[in-house]
Amino acid sequence: MLDRTTTARLLYAVSRGDAGHAERLLGAAPDLDEDLRSVLVGLVRDGSTPERTARALGDALNDVGAEKDVVNECYRAAFYLGDRWAELSENPLYAYFLANRAGGVLHKWPHYFPIYHRHLERFRGRPVRVLEIGVYRGGGLAMWRQYFGPEAVIVGADIDEAAARATAGRFVVELGDQSDPAFLRRLHERHGPFDVVIDDGGHTMEQQIVTAQTLFPLINDGGVLLVEDTHTSYWPAFGGGLGAEGSFTTWATRRVDDLNAQHHRDLDRTSVWANELGGMHFYDSVVVFDRERRFRSFDEVAGGSSYILADQVSERIAVESAAERERVREELAVVRERSERLEAQLRDAGTATPGAAADPVLEERLLAARAERSDLLSRLESTERAAAERAAAVDVLTDRLAATEEKLRLLERSVSWRVTSPLRAVRRRTGRR
Repeated sequence: MLDRTTTARLLYAVSRGDAGHAERLLGAAPDLDEDLRSVLVGLVRDGSTPERTARALGDALNDVGAEKDVVNECYRAAFYLGDRWAELSENPLYAYFLANRAGGVLHKWPHYFPIYHRHLERFRGRPVRVLEIGVYRGGGLAMWRQYFGPEAVIVGADIDEAAARATAGRFVVELGDQSDPAFLRRLHERHGPFDVVIDDGGHTMEQQIVTAQTLFPLINDGGVLLVEDTHTSYWPAFGGGLGAEGSFTTWATRRVDDLNAQHHRDLDRTSVWANELGGMHFYDSVVVFDRERRFRSFDEVAGGSSYILADQVSERIAVESAAERERVREELAVVRERSERLEAQLRDAGTATPGAAADPVLEERLLAARAERSDLLSRLESTERAAAERAAAVDVLTDRLAATEEKLRLLERSVSWRVTSPLRAVRRRTGRR
């Protein structure tokens, strides 16, 4: 397998477009499986851009279980050899991260920074309350202070006493286990309610699920729960595994059912997730939950002729009638085509063998198709008759509205209406009717 020194030299050769030197490095690498050596040589000979070559090397090494740092270095080189770093440089969190040389330790996946900014930018410069679970040595708390501004209240939580000592005098850090609901509720009681909760804690399945279940219902309306490093849902060492029943990712995907609870009678419409979850956002290693008091969704109709003496219900009836007629016509066309095809097959069978008995299976299918066609014709006739009746009802309603409008116009032009106008004005000002 490639060691770190050889990997660094290989990536430097790739960055300079020197495929020959990269190939020689691979040829001289000791303890490298010959099949893998052949694959890697093929990748550097491919002629792709340095960015794509570095990424392909990382994928190949990842597939054979190479050391994590070696794979990471390939992907890191691919990032900086491309142009995404320039786009990311405009992100204020990433800019802070790059400039953080003497501050508290920050260990982040760079692709997190656009996710943070997308979901948290609206809180900047406001008196928000932010909880970060998993403080380490306080680098994250300092970053959030700079990002959210001086009006924000920044609170940390960690299980390690060293985290509290490292941030003493600068931030409040509560010590406790995030898998303990009582500890999480105490955080809320002492420092909440929070607008933003960032879970960068222990990343085990129990910790992530308990934290989400306990704190999400307590977050302010309009707030956000952001769970980091959810790739541990695929790592058995953290209690995860691909498709594992108890993984955080499996648990989180079931919240999609809660978002749609009103659309199936077997789903619980009373839970906080069915009523307070505004939306979810899944990213590589990150899941974001929006806290929002929701109203029950309902359909509405706008457009058409609804602005001319017709109400919304009539407009919807017209739209649904037209849609139903179109569906029936489409079904009828399919059945007619099938019926004609079956009749042609029966004719062909009779021509090939004169006097032979008709194929009973084809006969049965043809009879079924004819019955279905007859039923559809009846449905179409019924639908068109119902549409005509509805249209007539709408016409009657429109005529009544027009007659009412005319009566009102005549009333407004009458002498009695003009004489009593001052009295009506007085009643409006005094609130009387």
